[in-house]
Amino acid sequence: MKKFSSEHYDFHFLKDSLAERDIEEIAEIQENCYLDICDFLNLRPPFRIQYYLMDTPELVGEVYGDNEPCNAFASPPNSIYAVYSEKLKCIGHHEDAHIISYTINRPKSAFIREGLAMYFDKVWWGQANEQWVKSFLQDNKYISIERLLLDDVFYSNPDSITYPIAGAFTKYLIQNYGKEKYLLLYEYTATDFKKRIKEVYKKQVEELEKEFLILN
Repeated sequence: MKKFSSEHYDFHFLKDSLAERDIEEIAEIQENCYLDICDFLNLRPPFRIQYYLMDTPELVGEVYGDNEPCNAFASPPNSIYAVYSEKLKCIGHHEDAHIISYTINRPKSAFIREGLAMYFDKVWWGQANEQWVKSFLQDNKYISIERLLLDDVFYSNPDSITYPIAGAFTKYLIQNYGKEKYLLLYEYTATDFKKRIKEVYKKQVEELEKEFLILN
């Protein structure tokens, strides 16, 4: 693979690929994402991010190890594998948010981990996370936060539902209660996130969810 280095990244890609053609633009996008995430978290990672741009989900899935097609994934401590093709360009904040935030903690809840990544993404397939929540409520597809905090529930439902809800709720917490409280939640190393939410926000998760849904 060929390599292109920017200030905080080493990008790896195949010769004559679309990624090679667009690599300077890709690097600029990712450097901006890097600064967004680092400024929010008030940190700078002690490593360079190794970013592997691949042509197909099948190739990414082979690296992931289960041979199932995969669009992108973060591999701690400092690697990202992502599809970059005419059809699918999996660049932006999401995987970088995982890698960088894991230098603080890797919460034992997929809802919390994906919520922060989706907070930075802001959208899912071109539509704002909050707009997806409205659609889920109208179509009776919405899943409660209390249930989504459980990994077996989170993983047993489509990510097209779980991810936007997680992102929208994370945005609500940050915008209405502040970054400092949210980071106290993100830094939690145990598993009872319902309890931790009550400790941090002085409200039950059901109360926060009611507030959140009023705005949606």
